[in-house]
Amino acid sequence: MPDLSGIRPEHIACKNCNTAKLLRRPSSKAVINPPDALGRIEGDVFVIRPIPLNNKPYRLILVDRKTRFKIIRLLKSKDKVITKVKAAIEEINNTFKRYPVYLYYDRGKEISRLRPYLREKGIVFSESNPYTHNQNSLAERAIWVVLERLRAVMVALGLPSSL
Repeated sequence: MPDLSGIRPEHIACKNCNTAKLLRRPSSKAVINPPDALGRIEGDVFVIRPIPLNNKPYRLILVDRKTRFKIIRLLKSKDKVITKVKAAIEEINNTFKRYPVYLYYDRGKEISRLRPYLREKGIVFSESNPYTHNQNSLAERAIWVVLERLRAVMVALGLPSSL
């Protein structure tokens, strides 16, 4: 049997991923899941730099806390968030024949006009503080993974990090 005791995680990691700091460590905190799918949806908006060729730099991400199912929508501006969130909620209802119970979102100004719609559909809306990873953890973590993978691809292609 070969001696593998000298092998460390940095020896087997992809060089590009390692350069982009894609290596992750498991969290020591337990995640409390709702009892049912669609019990809690977490959402956020983030921006991709450099601006992609489709001229849609913003991304809306919605994550189901129970199943970790993600919905990502492309946006030209933050003004489109309301229509994209409504469309995603209606898609969920059409597919699963029920609306989410809770929607957690950071205190972004773009989401405030959505409250009457959520009340009408029976969805409880809750805000987290902006940029607090522990309050909106799944959405923030999903954003982090997308951006880190994008950086890894940029490194692999030899593109400058200043883009």
